[in-house]
Amino acid sequence: MDDAHPLYVGFEIKQTFRLIKRTIDRSAAVQCASQMTGTHVWILKYLQENDGKEIFQKDIEKRFGINRSSATGILQLMEKNGLIYREEVSYDARLKRIVMTKKAVSLEASIRREIELTEKQITKGFSGEELLTLLQMLSRIQDNLKQDG
Repeated sequence: MDDAHPLYVGFEIKQTFRLIKRTIDRSAAVQCASQMTGTHVWILKYLQENDGKEIFQKDIEKRFGINRSSATGILQLMEKNGLIYREEVSYDARLKRIVMTKKAVSLEASIRREIELTEKQITKGFSGEELLTLLQMLSRIQDNLKQDG
């Protein structure tokens, strides 16, 4: 870094995000499932990890740090593409839990494999200690932005 070319953490994180998104969007799992995006992959992974638990839109909003309208749009597209459906719960007519379809479940192994490959590509050459430090720094950045945002 020099005065002529300063580094901006926010810009570098955004560039990293774009590269990760591009890598996931090019992945075989995403390509084979028509109109599935990287965001859909992460949401399906979240649903897989929480199999047996009731997951609602508010859980998606919280986990992915997105607002209600963004979550609604993403989930509607996932429904339209046959990846999820919403199911009423007996104890509250207003709530609908999010359930993966058979199509999404059949993509589970591909999704898991693609995420593992992407993680290996992202973390190549990092020691365990470096990865822990990176994750701690990213967590701190997220906390800082939540406090001021």
